[in-house]
Amino acid sequence: MVVNKPPIVSEPQLYERDASRSAFWRRALVIYGFGGMLLLINAWFGTYFYVVVQALIWTQTSLLRGPLVILFALALLNLGAGRFARRFSLTRQELLTLYVMLCIGTCAAGYGFVQILINHIAAPFYYATGGNGFAERLQPHIPFWAAPRDPEVYNGFFRGNTTLYKPVYLWGWLLPVLTWSLFIGAIFWTSLCATTLFRKQWVEEERLTFPLVLLPLQLTDTSDSKSFWKNRWMWIGFLIAGVLESVNFLNFLYPSIPAIPIKPGMGQNEIGAMLTSPPWNAAGRIALAFYPFAIGIGYLLALDVSFSCWFLYLMSKVALVACSAMGLSEGATGSPSARIPFIREQGAGAFIGLAAFSVYMARRSLKTSWREAERPTGVDRDELMSFRMAYAGGVAGLLIQTIFLIALGFSPAMAGGYVFIYSCFALALGRIVSEVGAGWAWAPMWSPTSMTGEGIGLNYLNPQQLTALMANTQWMSDMRDNPLPQTAQAMKISGQAAFPARALLRPALFALVIGILAAFWAHLDIYYIYGAATAKVRPALMNSATGPARQAVSMMITPTFQDWSGIGAAVFGGATVIGLSAARQMFNWWPLHPLGYAVAMTNSMEYMWCPFLIAWGAKSITLRYGGIRAYRAALPFFLGLILGDYVVPTLWGIFGAMSKTQQYMAFPH
Repeated sequence: MVVNKPPIVSEPQLYERDASRSAFWRRALVIYGFGGMLLLINAWFGTYFYVVVQALIWTQTSLLRGPLVILFALALLNLGAGRFARRFSLTRQELLTLYVMLCIGTCAAGYGFVQILINHIAAPFYYATGGNGFAERLQPHIPFWAAPRDPEVYNGFFRGNTTLYKPVYLWGWLLPVLTWSLFIGAIFWTSLCATTLFRKQWVEEERLTFPLVLLPLQLTDTSDSKSFWKNRWMWIGFLIAGVLESVNFLNFLYPSIPAIPIKPGMGQNEIGAMLTSPPWNAAGRIALAFYPFAIGIGYLLALDVSFSCWFLYLMSKVALVACSAMGLSEGATGSPSARIPFIREQGAGAFIGLAAFSVYMARRSLKTSWREAERPTGVDRDELMSFRMAYAGGVAGLLIQTIFLIALGFSPAMAGGYVFIYSCFALALGRIVSEVGAGWAWAPMWSPTSMTGEGIGLNYLNPQQLTALMANTQWMSDMRDNPLPQTAQAMKISGQAAFPARALLRPALFALVIGILAAFWAHLDIYYIYGAATAKVRPALMNSATGPARQAVSMMITPTFQDWSGIGAAVFGGATVIGLSAARQMFNWWPLHPLGYAVAMTNSMEYMWCPFLIAWGAKSITLRYGGIRAYRAALPFFLGLILGDYVVPTLWGIFGAMSKTQQYMAFPH
């Protein structure tokens, strides 16, 4: 009889196996246990700070406040743990992975997703009256799965003074939350796929600067040779920003304390209000702002980029005044001539042109990735996912979005066009944030909803299509929290921190799912307590809840026709951005950057142009008289401005939450 003896395992092999298991469980605990808890906390407190305390924008900015402040706290705790309890400290990879997860989760709870959607889908039912037409014109065309229909459910949501955790409320929201989560998840998943396909081109070939990843990387770099935490200039910048903001918080609480006019709306900062006579009043709003964080971001940009942003924004104002002076923009309200020089339409065309140029520039890397997807060789092992999965998953994500919109009421052609426009805007935003930072990156004012409807002609759409387009997808028009810029930065972070991008895939998918569900939970929980239609919540959210529904009814009664003038202006905007891109390729001396033109045609520069001008001047002087050495020496100061402008207002927001008092809002107005 032969007895099979177990193989002899040496002591080093046993140690390695135990160490491997220990590392696996540690990573699972940190990423999925601790990370999941952070996603829930981030969603609830971010919503509470903005909706109830009204002191902080947790979302919307290109460098997201919530994830950065949490990373700051974790890195600070990590330094203490490293001194006294090293085995409990987090590695740099773990810290940055948690940061990326929080960025994805914060986007889901942001202005372009759940924060606006949750109010819009219920508004046609709660606000329906005999005179506004919501009941007879909109409600029959809203699918049963898209919004809660039980009066008890939406009355509790808008009136508050109750709790989400009643069975009738939970069951009433279950189906709408799951269906909209599927749609939002498809958008996020498609962003991950697009990031995989464009990473090599943007990071390795074109070497985009990714200015917003520098601060997270510095916060987690604890090497003694260049420790960010030990730099006194960083702390000077931090204190300056913190003191400036704290004075204004104190002024809000105690008006006898003088305020410091950092932001628009503070008296003399509104230049446009002084221009009251024609043609100067055609310029519209021109606001001065001195946000410390925006000045810090502007300092990180290439000089031609920051110059193009503020210069072309001011030139757009000059164009408005010039057209008014020549009588070109005179005409009845709503007529094509009244919209000259078509700023919003130029912006939409610029974004589509920028997306097209990005694809053209990436044509070789896309061709290589397609070949790898056809016949895998393993060269994509360092990417977020395999190229085969990126192509197949991207197509699947786009199809899910299209099918969802068709089920909502779109025609197939409308749905395809809408998804195409939205995807182009998202890709352009990803490139803009990766090179311009922007601080506050808006999509074009001619939104995917408006561009789709006006491009086709609303008079051609039936009531179901109008309801789906105007009432149910308006929330997608605000793309400040689109995930593609954040996922693109995640790929740059992994490369700079020298850990494989593939290690981020599962955490990103986990954050995608938990972040979306946590966003719905946080908003519903807070609104059932405070009421979405009460004075206890942020007025802007309450007042805008019925906007899409009212616009949909208005367009049913008096639909607009196909906007050929707008289409022509969009084509001009696309041609301009492609021309500027070509000029930069041909002439080294060309001063204007196409991204500056695209950003200047949106609301992004309305508050950012002045900080970018200040930063451009500071960097120009530093480089001219001190060279690159002086620039690097000053860099921690400007990073400190960003950090102080994020952390200190957050502390005031926590004070407001604890004291249950509304606070001053540091940004934007």
